[in-house]
Amino acid sequence: MNDERLREFARALREEAGHDDVAARFTRARVMASVRESKIRRRTRVALLVPLAACFVGASAWGMANGTLGRLVARAERALELVIAPAPAPSASAAPVRHKSRPRPVESAPSITEVTPPPPLEPIEPIEEPPAEVIAPPSPRNVAPPPRKQADPGHELYREAHRAHFVEQDFERALAAWDRYLAANPRERLAPEARYNRALCLVRLGRLTEARAALTAITEGATQGYRQAEARALLEALPQ
Repeated sequence: MNDERLREFARALREEAGHDDVAARFTRARVMASVRESKIRRRTRVALLVPLAACFVGASAWGMANGTLGRLVARAERALELVIAPAPAPSASAAPVRHKSRPRPVESAPSITEVTPPPPLEPIEPIEEPPAEVIAPPSPRNVAPPPRKQADPGHELYREAHRAHFVEQDFERALAAWDRYLAANPRERLAPEARYNRALCLVRLGRLTEARAALTAITEGATQGYRQAEARALLEALPQ
């Protein structure tokens, strides 16, 4: 909206305020019509420019994608004479410029000094090492055999009585073996067990009087408390 239209609009307001209804309405209608026409023209320009801009952008993108944009730009430059001419190549007749080389200083040959050879070395006499002393291994005849462990006769007697009593169940022979063991080893650590086993052999053989005497001795401390409860129970179980 320019200044002239503003003045017309102001004049219309003044005329309307001055009670001139017909002229004021006419002026106002004319101003409003001109405003509408300007809006319509502006909208028409926008409606035309937006599709044109969209077409230009799409064509540019399509040209960049398939390579036709560069050819179109080159044609436009040739049409407008905007192509820059290449620089002229140097002519072959021009002689190349040669630079004068500076003379190199002559290097003097290194001086050679004579080196006197060292005196010959005197030969070194080899040192004879004494022969190593060879130690002969001892002959098997000179090696004494390890001493054999002698069997304990007391253990052999106990083993014989135990086998006859509990394995072979020969109570006559077992009783004789227990007597031999107790006669030879009365204070050995297996003597209390041997006394109790001897009493069992007497019970098995039916020699109850001798069995009671042997069991009574065990209950009274002959074995220092070993098998004392078993001897008392067996003594009570014997028939009178």
